[in-house]
Amino acid sequence: MNKVERQKEIQQAEELLFAGPQALGFAKGLFQGHFVADWVLPYPRIPAAQQTELDHSLAELRKFLDEKLDPAAIDRQAEIPRDLIDGLGRVGVLGMTAPAEYGGRGFTQMANCKVLEEIGRRCASTSVFVNAHHSIGIRALLLFGTHEQKQKWLPKLVNGEQLGAFALTEREAGSDAANVQMTARPTEDGSHFILNGEKRYITNAAIAHVLTVMARTPVPGSNKTVITAFLVTPDMPGFE
Repeated sequence: MNKVERQKEIQQAEELLFAGPQALGFAKGLFQGHFVADWVLPYPRIPAAQQTELDHSLAELRKFLDEKLDPAAIDRQAEIPRDLIDGLGRVGVLGMTAPAEYGGRGFTQMANCKVLEEIGRRCASTSVFVNAHHSIGIRALLLFGTHEQKQKWLPKLVNGEQLGAFALTEREAGSDAANVQMTARPTEDGSHFILNGEKRYITNAAIAHVLTVMARTPVPGSNKTVITAFLVTPDMPGFE
């Protein structure tokens, strides 16, 4: 590795890690040898009012799964049936933490984990599908989307009419998230970005209607780039 490549690697690491462990969150802090107990203790509890609603949702989910989920058939056919996806949408599984104004349940992440446990004890494939759609597929939209973007996409993503995916992994990037090579350059009139590159191993990609795609964008006035998230749909020109 030459000096230029080394400097680029350091820059990418700084871009990913920012300033210090307490600005990173609990998990990244652990990698730097910092355990900040008051970030995770006491162990979170589901609020009493939400626990009642969660218990009702879990009972409804158990009934649906007992009637409709056939894990052996899913393994044989290597496909999650559309009617199962539609049913998961109807019982609220595909939008558990989304706000009620967009059709979600507004549950905490801990409550959502209880839902995933219930599905996972029956069928790991279905649990992974739900988690990929909900916990990363629509997560960036929930956290950082504009009000207009949320209004446009979330209702159909929450009810299962549409599905989401998160496209980060590439040949040289995955766990090494800072090494994303896909580029996104603005058009001359600044109205669009043109993305160039290839993603791989993207859960739900073949059935997703909306993908959060990570790509490198140029920083105006410099030769630096930053990683930016784009909402991409399969009907856009050049999508394969």
